[in-house]
Amino acid sequence: MATISGVAKTYDLVGKQEDVEDIIYDISPTDTPFLSSIGTSKAKATNHQWQQDKLASPAANKAVEGAAAGAATASDTTLKSANTQIFKGVVEVSGTARAIGLYGRADELARLVAKKGKEIKRDIEFAMVGNAQAGTAGNGTTARELTSAQNQIAAGTTNTNGTNRAFTETILLDVMQKVFTAGGNPNQLQVTPSHSLIVAGFAAASGRTRDFGTQKKVVNAVDLYVSPFGEVAVVPNRFLNANTALVLDTEYWSRAVLRPMATTVLAKDGDSEKRMMLTELTLVCENDEASGLASALTA
Repeated sequence: MATISGVAKTYDLVGKQEDVEDIIYDISPTDTPFLSSIGTSKAKATNHQWQQDKLASPAANKAVEGAAAGAATASDTTLKSANTQIFKGVVEVSGTARAIGLYGRADELARLVAKKGKEIKRDIEFAMVGNAQAGTAGNGTTARELTSAQNQIAAGTTNTNGTNRAFTETILLDVMQKVFTAGGNPNQLQVTPSHSLIVAGFAAASGRTRDFGTQKKVVNAVDLYVSPFGEVAVVPNRFLNANTALVLDTEYWSRAVLRPMATTVLAKDGDSEKRMMLTELTLVCENDEASGLASALTA
């Protein structure tokens, strides 16, 4: 059909207004299950130290009536330590970028500062459970590193292997039994998203039944795993190291903070505003047998 001559059409108009939604959509995950589950303490040095102790193994204990006291026995505490790690981020915005009108935010600098704070929080979670870093005291050219949770758990409460293998309920029960035998009472199982599917499959194992009543929905998730060695909440963690699963007693973990998160206004060097966000802290495993680790797992 031919168009009518002389009709002003949008394709030819000059000065059309933009149509931009006044909101910014971002689904990047900001949940940090490990960091959010543990306590906070105060660090006073870059090498943070603490002690742990344990009772002697049970033994036959009997004495002859009227016997002498005999020799005393003593055992020292064990000194543990971890280095603090500096987490920082810098944002900078030109004067013009702060002056112009913007959609979805009133101030670009404020948006970037808020965004950087969320990114640093994710970086802390990654250092604690995602990077499996061994920790280092650092030097003039090497940054200090905290020791990840995987490297603070005792070898006696770990199930590992020479090569990666599938995560199974047998592996989980072995870790939970080792922790229980050592005296621990874990309350969380933190797994990767892919391993959470495997845990969900435990409920479908032979001999187990599910009763959903008459509800018109399909449920394929496990929020609480009950074993002979206790109950643990199943917590998927997007930032957890892909080859590990953590059996945690969160009561015995904390972050020791040397410098709380702060935003510093940096000196102007031209037509821009610059901010630095920084915190320094470390991860403390207050007792390394209270938690367990399954490692060398296929992702």
